[in-house]
Amino acid sequence: MNSFLRRHWFLALLLLVLVLGMTLSSHLSEPLSQFPREIVVAAVMFITALPMSFGQLTQAARNVRAVGLALVSSMVVAPPLAWLVGQLLPDKLAVGLLVAASVPCTLASAAVWTRRGGGNDAIALFVTLVTNLACFLVLPGWLWAILGERVELDAWQLSGRLLLLVVLPVVAAQLLRRAPGVIGFATRSKPQLSTAAQIGVLSMVLFGSVSAGETLASVDSSAIPKATWLWLVVLALVLHLLLFAMGWFGSRVLGLGYEDQLPVAISGSQKTLMIGLDVALLFSGLAVLPMVAYHMVQLVADTLLVDRLKDRAE
Repeated sequence: MNSFLRRHWFLALLLLVLVLGMTLSSHLSEPLSQFPREIVVAAVMFITALPMSFGQLTQAARNVRAVGLALVSSMVVAPPLAWLVGQLLPDKLAVGLLVAASVPCTLASAAVWTRRGGGNDAIALFVTLVTNLACFLVLPGWLWAILGERVELDAWQLSGRLLLLVVLPVVAAQLLRRAPGVIGFATRSKPQLSTAAQIGVLSMVLFGSVSAGETLASVDSSAIPKATWLWLVVLALVLHLLLFAMGWFGSRVLGLGYEDQLPVAISGSQKTLMIGLDVALLFSGLAVLPMVAYHMVQLVADTLLVDRLKDRAE
């Protein structure tokens, strides 16, 4: 048991945080509201970017095969695939699954999961930047194309949030690397910084699970059979695994190695919860359920997948 926990401590804590956040959301929402979650996101981005050199970031941007496949998977393939899978669900849940697939990549966890697995986290970080920058076009565009629904997103608000939570921490980390001794410290402390980033992601998961629990508590789900909830989780998992597999095996076909395969698979399949909840609520309360289900399965599934793939690579 002790050896299992030492090996899978992150998965154990992740499951614990998800369960506590969802079940105790009514008790945790008030104290957590006093602490701005943006600070946690920015801190994780800073810690993630500190061991990276500027050359790694620019090299990631020039890796057209890896970045291109991840972007195609996340922004082009995911929404219509979600709509196809969603035809096995009631209409309102199908809409929610489409919303979940149309939102951008998670702000920090994709890079953290990639580093956990020994992959090139600069690629995951770059894909995160691009998908979030393009969100105000991609998300409403797919909803209009598939549903005929026009959804307005504040491009300035989304861009400002991205600048504050992602761009500024990354720039600050790169500037700090110019100070004497910082590069050596970041290199020596990379395992500790990686662990700190994972703990930061767990804090973000707590915020997200509490928010999801509050949202679910306000939803009237009595009209949906209980078996449908299990079916929803299964289909969310299937969708995520299909996108993950597209990134993983597609990267191999393109001749990419393990370090580039992993970020493509992760950043091309992970989706952010916060934007998804806000947009899903525009349709119906039930539409938030697929977003919550997708968020939960991607965290658990990717933890297992990353650990397994890392073991095989080693």
